[in-house]
Amino acid sequence: MAPFITPRPPLLLAVLASTALLATACSGPAGVELGKDWKGSTSLVLAEVDGLVTVVGVNPDRARAESLAVVPQQADDDHAVSPQLVELADGRGVLTVPRKGNRPDRRYQVDRTDHVLDGMTDGERLRRLLPGRTLVAEVAGLPDRRSAQHLAASSVLVKDPMHWAVKRELKIPGTIALAAADPISDRICLAGDAKVFVAELTTGEVTPVSVPSGMDVENLACPGGHPVIVGTAGTSDSPGVVKTTLSGTLAETTVSVSGGRVDAVAATGSSLLLAMATGDDTEIVELDTTTGRELHRATVKGVPASLDIAATSAGWLLYTEHSVTRVDPPTGRTKTFDLPGTLLDS
Repeated sequence: MAPFITPRPPLLLAVLASTALLATACSGPAGVELGKDWKGSTSLVLAEVDGLVTVVGVNPDRARAESLAVVPQQADDDHAVSPQLVELADGRGVLTVPRKGNRPDRRYQVDRTDHVLDGMTDGERLRRLLPGRTLVAEVAGLPDRRSAQHLAASSVLVKDPMHWAVKRELKIPGTIALAAADPISDRICLAGDAKVFVAELTTGEVTPVSVPSGMDVENLACPGGHPVIVGTAGTSDSPGVVKTTLSGTLAETTVSVSGGRVDAVAATGSSLLLAMATGDDTEIVELDTTTGRELHRATVKGVPASLDIAATSAGWLLYTEHSVTRVDPPTGRTKTFDLPGTLLDS
């Protein structure tokens, strides 16, 4: 489950009221075929399957993805904003469904034991969850306030994930376009309007981070609460070759990319994964975040764009709208398998 970046393009979802979500059945609401591989599905994503928002389990070892539970559909679902699924630091999966008008988002907790979605207290309106170590940040992706100087600001609510009580509210200058978090830290990273900030959830302190002059910030990671800013730096000196340059300070790390478009970024402990589009293919590069040394590189042929990338014990997972490609880092060998529907959130 990847951190919130920006809402994906709207997808039309059929409206169907439903409450029964047992994943052990052969078929779910509206005939959606449900599987039983809850244990082997180490990654959970959201997809539109037969017009319904569905929790999909991805088993990287078996290179298989299957529908596990259908999300209850309501008449006031906001189809213009993608739903979200995140994993908290304690392992709980929380699913958020935006609603129309000023209605608060509906939320569910994924129960892997009973294979159901348990209803939770509704959240705020149009909030995206960022899990910290002990606290959770809810980020508003649109400016919802104007200061005395009439400068737009975005709101971040800090909550206790045990009772979902608001601990404090932070105000971030401008519109938040990118946000990232790491569940091992209570610091989150935010970016928007060509500015980057680090917010300490336990104290409420918000610190601006410098962005290299002329860099177009395309993506953001936050390993251990440390901001990693990723952006493009023009064309590569060698045609057809993607180049990456990593530089760092105590405050931030910057990765400059030339020769490709950065589609997805993932922090994996001491390394950083970058999925970069290069014409009809996607280049994946793993960098050591301390030295900038390239650890692995692989090319996924025939994938001109990707939506997300993740590291698992079975290899890298590269997500597109309709499929997942498992990549073996040492050899570069790939295995592509289909999602049961169209990817909404991962």
